[in-house]
Amino acid sequence: MKKTLLKIIIIFAVLLLTAPVLCSCDPSFIDVFTELNTDYSGTRTVGIAVRTEYIQKGSVILSENKSLFDGILNALPEGEVETFEESGYTHFTSKVEFEDVNFLKHISIDDFAETPPERFYAHMEKKDYFFYSEFFFDDYVDMKIDETLLISGDPNSDHNRLHDLATADEEILVVTYQIKCPVKIIDSNADLIGDDNIAIWNIKYGEQRNIRLHGKKTKFLSYFLVVVLGLIGLFVIFIIFALMFSSRRKRPGDTSKKPYYSYDNYFKRDRYFSPGEDDEP
Repeated sequence: MKKTLLKIIIIFAVLLLTAPVLCSCDPSFIDVFTELNTDYSGTRTVGIAVRTEYIQKGSVILSENKSLFDGILNALPEGEVETFEESGYTHFTSKVEFEDVNFLKHISIDDFAETPPERFYAHMEKKDYFFYSEFFFDDYVDMKIDETLLISGDPNSDHNRLHDLATADEEILVVTYQIKCPVKIIDSNADLIGDDNIAIWNIKYGEQRNIRLHGKKTKFLSYFLVVVLGLIGLFVIFIIFALMFSSRRKRPGDTSKKPYYSYDNYFKRDRYFSPGEDDEP
């Protein structure tokens, strides 16, 4: 990936050198788009958009009698290659799938670095909690050609030609680096956060950027289970109170009252004794 990006940028530089001869110098665009999945897999698409008029007029401007069209195609990384025209530009894209982003090499303009080994690869980490999951992504983009290569190389080498061109106009080489996060982005050092959780970095020549992104995904199923368990608990408590209240209402009445049969004996008694008679026989 690193060498192929360098080839694209070199062709881009050659294009800019020849563009004033062809027509007005319209900008071209280099884009690196990485889409991540929660299982660490994903895709990386590298693309360049060139004014169609440049493609048509610059039929053979590269070495080995290659056309600009063929040169860009050969520079793209191996993968699912696509070309199309839109709004006066010809777009070249190459899409590569990967199974683990932690083995995805970082973007480098010179394929040379004296940095620690961990910087050679992107890094993604997932932390699971009961109510949510957190995602941490780090990458490194190196758009600076190392001084060692410039000093030790030939003045007409690709690195020196590209360096001279880029230092003459710092706006001439701008790479758009994009990450589509599988979860909501809550923190990053991106230049812009777009729709669909896409973080965007605009990186100029000579810059070395640490890419940092922090995302969070809420586990709604966990909240649903807590709500369901809470409702079940409230229902159980309601049943317990209902049983206690009903048991109080079923307590025996006051035993000091005469039973119904006592009144019945009283009336039976009046049948044997006439009014006014003494109770004694």
